[in-house]
Amino acid sequence: MQITEMRQGIPCWFELASTDPDKSAAFYHGLFGWQRFDMDLGPIGTYSFLNNANGCVGALCSMMPGPKSAGLPSTWGVYFAVDRCDDSTTRAVELGATIIAPPMDVNQHGRMSVLSDPTGAVFSLWQSTSSGGGPFVMFENHAVGWVELATRDTLKAREFYSKLLGWTYTESPIPVPDSGNYIEISVGGTRYGGILPMNPEWGEIPPHWGVYVMVPDVNACIAKAKELGGGNPLPAFDAPGVGRISMVSDPTGALCYVIALNTP
Repeated sequence: MQITEMRQGIPCWFELASTDPDKSAAFYHGLFGWQRFDMDLGPIGTYSFLNNANGCVGALCSMMPGPKSAGLPSTWGVYFAVDRCDDSTTRAVELGATIIAPPMDVNQHGRMSVLSDPTGAVFSLWQSTSSGGGPFVMFENHAVGWVELATRDTLKAREFYSKLLGWTYTESPIPVPDSGNYIEISVGGTRYGGILPMNPEWGEIPPHWGVYVMVPDVNACIAKAKELGGGNPLPAFDAPGVGRISMVSDPTGALCYVIALNTP
C-alpha cells in the first residue's frame, strides 16, 4: 500500500543503522527480496533506499562511529511525521524527552531530529519537504506493517506520545503476563502500531521501538533467515486473533519481527 500523505504522528520511515551495510543488504535481499538503491551523501557517506516490488519500504545506512566502537549491534529505527520538526522537538523536551541529535536539514529532503522518550526509547521526528515526503510502502507483504514500543512505563509513554503526536489508543483484550494489556496506537482512525508492556522476563533490555515486517509464511521466513546467516531469537508463536509472529536477526545483529496475519 502506497502512503503518500505525511500526516502528523504516523510512522513514516524505517531505517537500519548497520555495522556492515553490505552484509545487511544482502541478507534482506535474500529474505524479503528488497532491492538496494544507493545515494551518495558526501561526508555523511552512502544512504541506501530499500524497495520491495511495489516501492520504497525503508533505508539502510552505516552506524555512526560512536555506537559502533562501543560494540552495539545494528538497530532498526522509526521516524514519525511532524509538521514542524523544531517545534515538535521543543515540545518533546517539555514533555520529558531528551535530545540525542538536534533538528538538522537532510539535503533538500526534509528536517529531522533524534530523541529519547521519557521511558528511554529512541525515536526520530521527520518534517518532509515537497521532495522528501514519500511515497513509501506499508501494510503489505515484505513491507513494515506495524511498529511497536516496548516499555516498562506504558502510562508515561501513552501520555507523552498523545500530547506530542496526537495518538489515540485502544486497549487490547490480550493480556501480557505480569504487565497489563497490549495497547494499540491509532492516527486518524488507522492503526499503525502498539505499546507492549515489558514484564520481568525482559531483564535489562532497555525500552525500544521495533518494526514488524509482513510475510506470507513465518516458518518459511525463519528457515530462510537461518540459511542466510541470520538467527531466530524469538521462536514463532500464534497470537490469538492476530496471526503468527516471530523475530529474526540479521548477520550484524539487527532485530525485526515478522508476522503473517490471519486476515489482511
